[in-house]
Amino acid sequence: MPLALYTISRKDLFDLLGRLAEINRVFVPYAKGDKLYFDEFDASKEDLIELGGIRQSQPLKTFLNPAREKVFNGLTRDPRPAIVVGVKACDLASLAIQDFVFEGGDVRDPFYAENRDNTTIIGCDCTYAKETCFCLAMDGAPYPRKDFDLNLSSVDNYFIVEVGGPKGEAIISGFNVFFKEPSPHARSIRESSRKAVERQVQSYIDKRGIPNTDQIRGVVKKNYDSTDFWKDMASTCVECGACNLACPTCHCFLLFDEKDRFGAKRFRIWDACLYNTFARVAGGANPRKHLYERLRNRFDKKFDFFPQVMNSFACTGCGRCVEACAGDIDIREVLKGLVSGKWNKPPHE
Repeated sequence: MPLALYTISRKDLFDLLGRLAEINRVFVPYAKGDKLYFDEFDASKEDLIELGGIRQSQPLKTFLNPAREKVFNGLTRDPRPAIVVGVKACDLASLAIQDFVFEGGDVRDPFYAENRDNTTIIGCDCTYAKETCFCLAMDGAPYPRKDFDLNLSSVDNYFIVEVGGPKGEAIISGFNVFFKEPSPHARSIRESSRKAVERQVQSYIDKRGIPNTDQIRGVVKKNYDSTDFWKDMASTCVECGACNLACPTCHCFLLFDEKDRFGAKRFRIWDACLYNTFARVAGGANPRKHLYERLRNRFDKKFDFFPQVMNSFACTGCGRCVEACAGDIDIREVLKGLVSGKWNKPPHE
């Protein structure tokens, strides 16, 4: 069934966000150089708010599964609902993985579930692509297609607003004075803009020869025992874990206790499969003590495990890991090597 469409002017949208911020925590993307970062809505900084562009530097998971969260003895979570504005399609695609992990078992993770239930997600079309973007190769798109409550598509000095869920419908009905019916011309501009960005992403994919999901399926399993390949791939890794922490689908965590004069507290923090302690057990044994084994595990889980258990790759083509890697390990080139059987890793600079 077609989703309901409306339009809202840029001025009215910021007025709406200001009103929503009176009882919610509203986060919007701010431009800092050529990158975008989420921060709380501030009407005095409207000129820095970018409701277009590409994906933000922080993955969406920072709002649903924070990097550090107290889970015992004095929860400090802000009780106000959160509204995250400007979320791109590659982050929305990660929700399938995060939901599967934290809500798909016999028991919902209470911390993730509370954050998920109390968060409204307003998506936004990409208005251009970067060379690191490859969402189309992973069956994605540079504009949201699902898993949003509302979505914004920039058209001149206003936005087409698409309703994707009950939380979005509640905003529309509660502030209906801001919203109008879109014209056929506005719809046409939106489609033209979307196709233009798709062509840009595809040009980057074609230029690098990045394989698609049909070509990728099964290649990690096929090359799992190619030890020389994985060692070569891991040769410049510095074990910083940046690829894991920047990735929107990575979800591993560890628990640690902290004691002070007031008692004990327990925290949950992000973990990374590239850390040398990631797989180590209490007795000191480590089934993945070698770096290449840990890097192989990252690809095995993304491109073999998740396709088996939920028929979905745990990569959305956002390209964050490419930009974050201190060792210049490019996930796109690794996938090319797995598919072709050849590995031409560029020299580390």
